[in-house]
Amino acid sequence: MLITTNTFKEIMIMENTSIMPTIVKLMGGKNNIKLVANCSTRLRIQVASPKSVDVDTLNQLKDVKLAKVADHELQLLLNGDVNKNYQTLIKTIGFNEDGRKKRQGPIDFITRFIGDVIMPVLGVITVCGIMKGLLILALQTHLMNPKGGLYLSLYAVSDAVFYFLPLFLGCTTAKRLGIPQFYGGLVGAALVYPTITGKALHFWGIVSRSRYVSSFLPVILIVALMAPIFKWVQAKSPKVVRNFLPGLVSLAIAMPIGLVAVGPASNALADGFSWCIQWFYNFNPIIAGAVIGAAWMYITLYGLFGIVISVVVINIFNGSGDLTLAVSIFNVLVVAGASLAIAFRTKDSSLRDDAYPACVTAIFGVIQPALYGLLLPRKRLFRMTALASAVVGALAGWWGIRKYAMGSGIFGLPTMLNQTHTAFLPILVNALISFVLGFVVIFMMYRHDDDVVGQATPDQGKKKQSK
Repeated sequence: MLITTNTFKEIMIMENTSIMPTIVKLMGGKNNIKLVANCSTRLRIQVASPKSVDVDTLNQLKDVKLAKVADHELQLLLNGDVNKNYQTLIKTIGFNEDGRKKRQGPIDFITRFIGDVIMPVLGVITVCGIMKGLLILALQTHLMNPKGGLYLSLYAVSDAVFYFLPLFLGCTTAKRLGIPQFYGGLVGAALVYPTITGKALHFWGIVSRSRYVSSFLPVILIVALMAPIFKWVQAKSPKVVRNFLPGLVSLAIAMPIGLVAVGPASNALADGFSWCIQWFYNFNPIIAGAVIGAAWMYITLYGLFGIVISVVVINIFNGSGDLTLAVSIFNVLVVAGASLAIAFRTKDSSLRDDAYPACVTAIFGVIQPALYGLLLPRKRLFRMTALASAVVGALAGWWGIRKYAMGSGIFGLPTMLNQTHTAFLPILVNALISFVLGFVVIFMMYRHDDDVVGQATPDQGKKKQSK
């Protein structure tokens, strides 16, 4: 990409108002950008054509401390906070929060919709899942009395979000669809009402019987049915009745239809998905765990996490437990160990400064800094880490480990316990093996030529020093 003197002057003028559009232009434009990520210090951009990136001119911009290209990755060290720079860049080029191009396909829409509905409740689900696991540990170690008031009160808190899950998801679904949240919450509350859930309901000769406690798909679909009716009645209603008529009409129409058809059908669909997943897990748990372990880094890399979660979350909510999410916890510990090994072996201080924080964030469940900053530019190490993840995934399948609530990193370990599966020792051992195996494999396989991956050329370094 050739930059003339006049163009450079225009760039410097642009720089004074906003540096990011200038950077995007010098990267070859928005269409040259495939993926945006960041580590603790710099932006890491996957580009389609490295030759379209004008590294020399980028290094001359006053707000750019360092720009370098290795393989198909552009590394940018900018002035200011790296997270703010990341947000500015993805807004400038119109990418999603995960640093990927926005897609409009039906699968992406469905997974994004389910994510928008579940994510607001995810924090509460995580807290309750961890609390439930810790309560089980407290009973095993005889620290609490199972009939005592403290245990019973804390257990009620930990279990309530799962029992009344339709109520929570009804609120978030209604908000996502643009109607008052409490109407969605009312639908969820009605589904778990004692005279509704698990009872035989007769509608004009049709008998419907479904259990909605801890379910998530029926309430989402019933509220989705109610929302357009609510909006249409609201638009047609006189102002004097607009406060109550939309809710009255939409509930009167949507609830019977939901209980006769939508609820039972969605429960059957969820059960079908769950059966297929459990069949895959149970056919050969060792192979299933190995496949999931090897694939998880690629799932994260290609942004397929949302699709996977949308399916396997069924096993969390119905109480059967999920192997995929359990293996994902051990995968992040493998990545944490691999990051620490890179920090120990590298002689590049800049790489070491990236590796230590990447190890810490991976321990707490966030592997993107290690994935994009350390392993992806070093494909051999990436593949070895995936292989180590396959090993610990196979061990998890062999031990029969499942995850019964949401939670990431080391805080996800207690969520692998429930009233039936109370053995914490296999979980702890597998976690330690994961971290140690990731560390040992990468420590042994690391070569000093891995240090030079992604480094600036000597000419670029001289230019930077001469400024």
